[in-house]
Amino acid sequence: MDISYLLFLQNLRDSTNHILDKFFVYVTGYGEMVYLLPIFALVYWCINKKAGEFMFISLAFSRMINGLIKIIACVYRPWIRDARVLPIDNGIKTATGYSFPSGHTTNATAIFGGYSVFQKKDSKILKILLWGLVILVGFSRNYIGVHTPQDVIMGFLFSVGAIFGTMKLFEILNKNEKNDIWIAVSGLIISILIIVFATFKSYPINLKPIDNTEIQTTTTSYMKLAEINKEIAKKSIVNPKDMVLDLYKNIGYVLGIFLGWIIERRFIKFSTDGTTEQKILRFLVCFILMQIMLNIICPLIKDAGPKVYTEPIISFLKTFYIICIAPIIIKLMQKFEN
Repeated sequence: MDISYLLFLQNLRDSTNHILDKFFVYVTGYGEMVYLLPIFALVYWCINKKAGEFMFISLAFSRMINGLIKIIACVYRPWIRDARVLPIDNGIKTATGYSFPSGHTTNATAIFGGYSVFQKKDSKILKILLWGLVILVGFSRNYIGVHTPQDVIMGFLFSVGAIFGTMKLFEILNKNEKNDIWIAVSGLIISILIIVFATFKSYPINLKPIDNTEIQTTTTSYMKLAEINKEIAKKSIVNPKDMVLDLYKNIGYVLGIFLGWIIERRFIKFSTDGTTEQKILRFLVCFILMQIMLNIICPLIKDAGPKVYTEPIISFLKTFYIICIAPIIIKLMQKFEN
């Protein structure tokens, strides 16, 4: 049923001469961290700090759930499961890791849905637009052929669950601000446990079909993957090392969120107060410095060693900068403004 749906959408793309391809490739970008981080930064630095906190805590728990389920289920991408599925080239580039559940849908729901739920007094039109964007991002993953409906639906539901879980945590936080340490520490511990689990659990290795047959080897842990014969690794349909790397990157984002959040709350304590002109200037300064980090520092880190170490560090720096380092810059700017 799921593959039939993707083939239907594929035929729709072909019959309409791919007129909507660029639109849905653009829409799916709103589920990618590279697009979401500036949006999140704008809210957190300039608009509503509390809403920003709610968004990234929701995102952290959503990413933890998403990454954990991906490595437990180990579901291959649609085009691997059925060769008839031909995804759009531009969309397949960002389709990393296992398929179930959808990471893009998870991200979009946590950020846009999280903001909508937190901002209870916002207009209904804005809420409809935000949830409409979430639905569009989810559908775009089906349209471009990189996720099944189940992937998208469960990614959405897991994130909604994370949003409501975050609401309960913020209710506890509102009763006693000092509870933030327990939320942060719990998030850090769970993240580390997920990394340990991912590192030592076993993963299936399926070889490419030979004479219309598929050979399945015994499962093996991430720690033992380096010992596998290189020829077998080349013939494998999916390399588990690449799949686990996707989880490590996600946990890097999560660690940056929880550690940056507790440091900012306990020691920095910046505010979004100020005139519109001051907020614009703060955003521009922090955003430019973030681009310097992303385009100069991060590439240097990437070339410094194996991806299994450098990619999580880069992910960590991205969220840690937004949540902790940029607020230091903003607070310094506020002193000069006064």
